Amino acid sequence: MRASAFAAVIATAFAGGALAAPAAGAQGSSNDPAPAFYQPPAELPAMPGAFIKGESFPLVGAIPSISGAEFVTDAAGPISADAQRIMYTSIGSRGQGTAVTGTYVQPRAPWTGGGSRPLAVVAPGTQGQGDHCAPSKTMQNLANVRTDPPGVGIGYEIIQTYALLARGYAVAITDYEGLGTPGLHSYVHRESQAHAVLDLARAAAQAPGADIEPGARTVFIGYSQGGGAVAAAAELQSQYAPEVNLVGTVAGSPPADLLATLNQADGSAISGVIGYALNSMIDTYPEMGPLITPYFNDRGRAMLAATADQCMAETAVQFFRQRTSDFTVSGRSADDIVRSEPRLKEFLELQRIGRITPTTPVRILSPVNDDVVAGHQSQQLGRDWCAQGAAVDMVIDPLPPVAPGMVLNHAAPMLTGLEGNVQYLADRIAGAPAPNNCGTY
Repeated sequence: MRASAFAAVIATAFAGGALAAPAAGAQGSSNDPAPAFYQPPAELPAMPGAFIKGESFPLVGAIPSISGAEFVTDAAGPISADAQRIMYTSIGSRGQGTAVTGTYVQPRAPWTGGGSRPLAVVAPGTQGQGDHCAPSKTMQNLANVRTDPPGVGIGYEIIQTYALLARGYAVAITDYEGLGTPGLHSYVHRESQAHAVLDLARAAAQAPGADIEPGARTVFIGYSQGGGAVAAAAELQSQYAPEVNLVGTVAGSPPADLLATLNQADGSAISGVIGYALNSMIDTYPEMGPLITPYFNDRGRAMLAATADQCMAETAVQFFRQRTSDFTVSGRSADDIVRSEPRLKEFLELQRIGRITPTTPVRILSPVNDDVVAGHQSQQLGRDWCAQGAAVDMVIDPLPPVAPGMVLNHAAPMLTGLEGNVQYLADRIAGAPAPNNCGTY
């Protein structure tokens, strides 16, 4: 499967984070897969990373399993794979035990590399905040359509999934806290997203039929929101989940500094993502609500309520190229307001990535002209880690500005950099020395 076939979808379907009050949960979808699956049991296992349940589903693009035709399916490469949605325990944004869903995909062909089959954990880019956006739903039909109110979640993470399956890895993709499952999605919350990634790495080997070992060599990969999630996971791995055998991470365009991202995303084609992050902050830190909401006018409050139940497609259409200054009483931008209000700035600083040293190698893909997640802040993340002694491979994508604000400079490097990113992870799995270009950028 060629990644370029999905380029048009990618260009408007995802973004990093920035800085919304929680709204009603999602309504039913016309093709909503397995709605009952997303309801957690009354009592959860006490330990994070515990497998709760699984359910097989047909992965979009994969050929069905044919009994007695193993020689056919084994030769079919990455499109010969079995998928299941899974539910596992994690620690949420308020420090609470919670159930998170995700997807586990395993090639039907045996692993032929050295050692046992490795695991690749994918942290998705921005999906949205409605339950119909969950990747474990959209990866079944590519587009999960909701009719009341209209909406659609697009399963673009199938691109990275197939690129990793082509290498023979088992692949696990998290839905994050609150996507599909009850509660609001904790968008760009540093610890919640890191926990969702790390606990999926713990739980994957427990999925029915999984042929990976509990200590399997593991790699993380994510872009945009997902880049921030795996970057945070790489930082927390040694203290939160030391038993996870993490050997390398690729963080593409990570929003390590939400204040810088807020300024960059404002007025872009996907500026509505600011609503997702505000919603998440207010839900996680209720004391933030009285600090933020007085700044918003009626239109701004309506934006927050709408985005809390949308996927990227409907958010991009409804709030295309709008600016946060249109949503405030004074006409000031959200960036200006946050910079002038120390308490609000402090809340954003809690999500800063780069203060903890990853103990395993990390590659950062930083598009220099990124028009959603500023390139200078992802490069600063690399410098911060380098100063702490981490092994960092900084790759700066030089794509010149193309229709600034239309998300092309943010989206395209996920596709153009994919082959190099996957090869970087393959080298880490093979045990090759990790490249380190600290001090050269």
